[in-house]
Amino acid sequence: MSEYLDPTAPVAVPRKTARRPSSLDGLVVTLLDISKAKGDHLLDRIEELLRERARPKAIVRKKKPTFARPAPEPLRAEIVGGTGVLIEALAD
Repeated sequence: MSEYLDPTAPVAVPRKTARRPSSLDGLVVTLLDISKAKGDHLLDRIEELLRERARPKAIVRKKKPTFARPAPEPLRAEIVGGTGVLIEALAD
């Protein structure tokens, strides 16, 4: 597992990535649009590929109100409470 710095923290705090599942089969996959231009197009394609190549329990779409700030706490809690895997898209 790699270590990263969280750019949203007030001071540099090391963070680790979450463990990756060996398969997406049976998991709830959340696709998070961060509200950048064309991000929804990228997520549409990712969703299409997931439906072709994996057997997730569900694919859920969420959207941040703005790319300029971290996701609001209620949205974060909603995602954490109901997601096995999160895919975040950034496109321009």
